[in-house]
Amino acid sequence: MSDATMRAAVPGTSESDQDLVAGAAALLQATGESTSVALAAVQRMNRGLGTTFELVPAWTAVAITDPSSPTAPPPRIVAAAPTGISMRAVAVLMRTVDQLSETTAGRTELVTALRDARASRPANFWIFLLACATGAGSLAIIFGAQDATAVLLAAGSAALGGAIRRLLSRVHIGPIGQVFAAAFLAGIIGGLAVQADLSSSLRLIAVCPAMILVPGPHILNGALDLLAMRIPLGFARLGYAGLLLLSIGTGLAIALAIFGTDLPTDPAGRTVPFWLDVAAAAVAAASYPVYFSMPYRLIVWPVIVGAIAHGLRWWAMSVWGMNIVIGAFLACLLVGIVLAPVAHRLHIPFAGIGFAAVVSLVPGVFVFRAIDALDSLPFGGADPQLLGGISDATTAGLIIIAMAVGLAIPMHLYGQLGQKART
Repeated sequence: MSDATMRAAVPGTSESDQDLVAGAAALLQATGESTSVALAAVQRMNRGLGTTFELVPAWTAVAITDPSSPTAPPPRIVAAAPTGISMRAVAVLMRTVDQLSETTAGRTELVTALRDARASRPANFWIFLLACATGAGSLAIIFGAQDATAVLLAAGSAALGGAIRRLLSRVHIGPIGQVFAAAFLAGIIGGLAVQADLSSSLRLIAVCPAMILVPGPHILNGALDLLAMRIPLGFARLGYAGLLLLSIGTGLAIALAIFGTDLPTDPAGRTVPFWLDVAAAAVAAASYPVYFSMPYRLIVWPVIVGAIAHGLRWWAMSVWGMNIVIGAFLACLLVGIVLAPVAHRLHIPFAGIGFAAVVSLVPGVFVFRAIDALDSLPFGGADPQLLGGISDATTAGLIIIAMAVGLAIPMHLYGQLGQKART
């Protein structure tokens, strides 16, 4: 979330309750919290402040209205595009919101919590780069990298890409430009690896650093909004995620094309032993919370649950003979059932912690190969390449839907049950 949005989201102590609630709602939306949790937070603030405000969420802003009185002031509108993820900021604010609803905190504490949430910063630069490296390296292992050179190159490429993203953010380049640049770098390094005969046909050295850029939380929050019939906001979130995916895939494809190579329509990976698959999934699940600024003491949750879920997927596919879509659905359903109440209890966005646990299931390989196949269209491309791209796109779409539904249904049902309990 940009500093400008954070400043807009934190009113001063002299401002009205409406401004205060609007600032809190804007901060929650802009830092990756789901719309349903933001709506519930406004109701809890109403109980603590003795107000009757309603939240009207939209893609670029939130509005706080007071429908209880015909003489109420006009709506307060605060800019809050939901393009960032900061679990630490959400946790700081939501703890005080809960205390406010239980009358163990007051207006002053809420203002202080908003200021503390604003002061939250991304993970330390070097820890962030380490997480980029371990995330990409573990994904390379999961997809079947057969030598340490490929894993190290993927890890190093991801770390350099992370450094570029942080640098671009400091010069006010937005997320779409950041992921394009990081994916382009991954393609350059992957193309050099192909030229040096260090890469297999899976192109894991190029693909895995790009996979850590996939906007999973935005996809999940979009799915949750659609399930709750917030159609415009849900499609806006999914459209933004689609733009990020297109930017990543385009950057990767352009860089590979410079070296005269592409992403062949081979199998998405090789089978790895159960113990190695689970261990690598745990490392990936420990890396992603760093990208989302999760408090370090909480990382154990996605690590344990993610490892168990990935083991379930491996077992479902290798032993029970299920396909990759059903395997992803079962794993994500398990993660949703376990982590939905955990996210509520720990006051962190479910989209962040849930996606961190299942990141190793994301079909980034299929998405990037489908985008790569599109470059042959203007030149009449070969039928096998185009058919392979269509197949990859279909597979990726089905897996993403299965993951989103598996994660979203438990969270949606948990939210519905919690709402009934409060009423």
